[in-house]
Formats: sequence, structure tokens, C-alpha cells
Amino acid sequence: MRPEMTRLNTDQDFAPAIRALVVEDDCVLRAHLVKIIRAAPDIHLIAEAGTLREALPLVELLPDIVLLDLGLPDGSGIELIQALRSTVPSSKVLVVTVFEDRASVLATLKAGADGYLLKDNNTDEILTAVRATVAGETPISARAAGHLLSFIRQDSAPHQSEPQTVLSPRELELLEHLARGASRKEAAREMKLSPFTVAEYVQNIYRKLSVRSRSEAVYQALSTRLITLDRE
Repeated sequence: MRPEMTRLNTDQDFAPAIRALVVEDDCVLRAHLVKIIRAAPDIHLIAEAGTLREALPLVELLPDIVLLDLGLPDGSGIELIQALRSTVPSSKVLVVTVFEDRASVLATLKAGADGYLLKDNNTDEILTAVRATVAGETPISARAAGHLLSFIRQDSAPHQSEPQTVLSPRELELLEHLARGASRKEAAREMKLSPFTVAEYVQNIYRKLSVRSRSEAVYQALSTRLITLDRE
């Protein structure tokens, strides 16, 4: 008899799974996130932790993404973000937290988080956000995004000098789209550009602003008033 052969269905069989680390001190919520990750065929849970002390050594596992709570019992999740940025700069950080105050949102994005979700997001929204973050997008809950939109209005000071513009008009336009929560594809469509051109603009923005992520670029542009988001 002719032996049966196993057939690979798609190219996705060759795609490596997203390596995820979950850091959450609440046992129930951590178990919920772990269950969500384990049920996803394209995401692999490499470890979980409930404290900052437990999480810091796990940075050496080189996760692709960390689902991170800010309010850990022995410190702030921002400390873990800083450790990741210095040790594994390619790793993405998706904050999943109950903190929606302005200071927490801005401090977290300034530290280099790649996304900011509140814990009332459902399973599909969390998985979509994980995949989008790994793909280079910056998912931000609506209430958190509201703080970004009001940032320059509340913190602008008349005595501050206007910043020296280092970005081209098109790069500034793209950065405004990204700051308002648009994906790269959406920005490309609005600007009538190809996705490849938008990708080049994004890399130019990162290089000129000396940043490594979309959230850092948006935060710096807002805080230095390169963009204001005052236009509706």
C-alpha cells in the first residue's frame, strides 16, 4: 500500500508563533489572559508572572510581546518596560490595565509601551490588539486616546518656544494620522500613498526623532508641539 503523506495546508504552517509573556498580579485576570493566549493558534505563551520581581528575569526569554499590568504589588510595570527597551528593544509591550488616568497613560507611552488597553476589552479585542501590536500598530483604548488628544491643549504654555521642525510636511501629516489612532493602512489610504511609502515615512520619522516605536514618536511630537491635533 502507498503510505499516506501529511500535507501542509498554507504558508502559515511555517510562520513562527508569537511568543507572549503575561505579567498580571490578579490571579483571576492573569488566568483569563493566559486562557485567551493559549486558545489562539498563532500565539504561544512562554511564561507568566504576578510580580515585577518574577517578571524581570523572564525578559531573557526574548518575548515578542508582553501583556503587562501597570499596578504590580512590588513596583510599576513601567520598570519592566524600561528593562525590555534596554535588553530586548524589539519586544513589543501591550499594557492591559485598569489605570486610565492621564498621568498613567502619558508616562507609560513615554516609557515606550506599544499599546494601551483597559481591562474591559473583550477576548476578540485583546487578541486583535496583540496581533496588531506585533505587526507594528499601536492599539489604544478610546479613553486612553482621549488623554493624548487633550495633551497639548492642557499642557501648552505661552512662554514655550516653537520647536524646530525636523519632519517634512508629509511626515508631519502622517504622524498626525498615527496620533489619532489610524493604522498605517488607514493613513496610506487617507494620504493617497502606497503602504510602502508610508513605511518609509515611518522609518524616517523614527530616525529623525531618535525613537523606536510609534508611541514614543507620538508622545515626543505632542510634547514638543511638532503636532497639536487641534484640527478636527
